[in-house]
Amino acid sequence: MNSPEAATRCPAEWHEAKKARESLIAAAGAARPPLARRAAQAVMAQAECEQKRFASWRIEVGSQAIMAAELRAVRRQYLTTSTLYEEAAGYGDRVTSVGAWARLADLHLGFARLLDELPVPVDVQAPAARADYRRQMRELMSTFEIEAALAATRALDAGRDGGGDRDRRLAAWLSGSCEKLAVLDPESVAGYPACAGVPREGPE
Repeated sequence: MNSPEAATRCPAEWHEAKKARESLIAAAGAARPPLARRAAQAVMAQAECEQKRFASWRIEVGSQAIMAAELRAVRRQYLTTSTLYEEAAGYGDRVTSVGAWARLADLHLGFARLLDELPVPVDVQAPAARADYRRQMRELMSTFEIEAALAATRALDAGRDGGGDRDRRLAAWLSGSCEKLAVLDPESVAGYPACAGVPREGPE
């Protein structure tokens, strides 16, 4: 994602990612792999910065119109961050790819949590209407939980055949992905050696 600087809340990281992309585009042959790794890491750094901005967002109770506008703004930040994680995962650097998918799972769950905590608008007052509003939020939450499970699966797939890799971040990302999958899609955990010993926490 090479969006205008004005669209980002992380200008320093945006500049570094932009420079890394441009260096990779200009490279050829044996020069490309290290530059691809640098691009992956720079884009990941911007994604992490954007993720912090997303995580700090809170929507206060208000009218439906006000809260809908605020939710659209949060969603734009979510989409910006999601696109960056997906880009970082695509450069072929194994560790960054695992991290990008694992953190994307965190992002999806963050949006689900935001929806779960969203107060009912003040102008939705009838009990049936309030119940319907909560039902709609729960339905939306389930879509983000599905996306989180898929991202965690992709992190684990990217982490296969790592040999003796001792990167602490990698171990944490894989462990976190296993824990998410144990809750969101417990039947799939058994297919990943990295998840051996992780208890399944889904419904019986």
